[in-house]
Amino acid sequence: MNDAVSIWRKRHSSILNRKRFWNALVPAILLALSVGQIYAFTIFSDPIAKYIGNNTTQASVQFAFSLGIFFLGMGAAFFGKIVEKNIRLSAFVGLALFLSGLLVTALGVQVKSLWTIYLGYGFMVGLGTGIIYITPVKTLMLWFLDHKAIAAAVPIISFGLGSSLCTLLAKALEGLCSTAGIFCALAAIYALPMLASALLLHKPLKALRADRLRAQNPAATAGGFSYGKLLTNGWFLRAWLFMFLNISCGLSLIPLSKQLMNFVGLREAAITIILTGCGLMNGAGRLVFAWWSDRLKQRINILLILLAISLGVMFVPALFPLWIGLTLLVINACYGAGFSTIPAVLADHFGMNDISKIHGAVLSAWGFAGLVGNQVSLRVFNKWGLVGVIALLAAGYALNIVNVLTLRKRK
Repeated sequence: MNDAVSIWRKRHSSILNRKRFWNALVPAILLALSVGQIYAFTIFSDPIAKYIGNNTTQASVQFAFSLGIFFLGMGAAFFGKIVEKNIRLSAFVGLALFLSGLLVTALGVQVKSLWTIYLGYGFMVGLGTGIIYITPVKTLMLWFLDHKAIAAAVPIISFGLGSSLCTLLAKALEGLCSTAGIFCALAAIYALPMLASALLLHKPLKALRADRLRAQNPAATAGGFSYGKLLTNGWFLRAWLFMFLNISCGLSLIPLSKQLMNFVGLREAAITIILTGCGLMNGAGRLVFAWWSDRLKQRINILLILLAISLGVMFVPALFPLWIGLTLLVINACYGAGFSTIPAVLADHFGMNDISKIHGAVLSAWGFAGLVGNQVSLRVFNKWGLVGVIALLAAGYALNIVNVLTLRKRK
């Protein structure tokens, strides 16, 4: 009898592991690797500005990235309900917007139209990226309930690595395609794995049954979640502010990475290596801090740790300008860690039932930070150079540390 039970458990465990792998891990990784290319836009802004000509500035092209981040946040915020009800539908909507957005961007570059680039990259790619970003997160946490932070970090880590993948792909395609052609090629490369992932991704059977029961008996959940209640919740608002400040600081540096390294005199080869390394560090930071947070008695302490590290490393280039690469690598790691740890922090406080909606709502901070951080830092850099950017970010990280200390005290 014991042998039969043992055999059944082993078989059940093996089937469960296969399902976790093919219906959660693989699609989550492939989807996030594809849409993570949005953080590689900095490598396109200069070639696009030069190609369009007519006094087109890098800042005006870079605004497509700012718009993309804004609509990413809005997509995450407003598609949370669809993700809760039907993750396959949300995956297909997201990939359709994302892939068609890359093609519209290519058209905009080819016809030298900034407004078409804003439509393609700013609106369509941004919105599609936001929907894809939140689609697998709750699903992975449901498959790995005992390791929620690491599970939620998997697509978020892959998203960070996606910028490195895009940088390498763009460099490989540079001699073969025009800038417009590169966007078309990226759409073709990403299409098949994204489509396969959308078909594979689904929740565990137990979670699907719970969803059906809630759909059949809406009165059972009446009086539960509402955006009105959420937006008047002091704890949520402080969590939102943490994300807004952390993202604003990160986006003050990431789109400016190449310009800052040129400013201090680094060579092109070194810049390419560091930019590739930034994506890797973004992913590594998401993994390490998520793993660390699963081992802390108070998970929220991880937010203080990553902010303290960020604040400390900001002063390195003020003393040693050529070491700016180190600052960029560490900031990318800590910036990414904020994304990978916040879903589990939110789940610890609010529970799992509506986590896609709550996570999406907190990610609206990403959208507003996309409009603020990048544009403010560009103006500060143009007026005061590297020292101005350092002062701006140091103030932002210090303010966020104070915010998280108040967040930590509230129960």
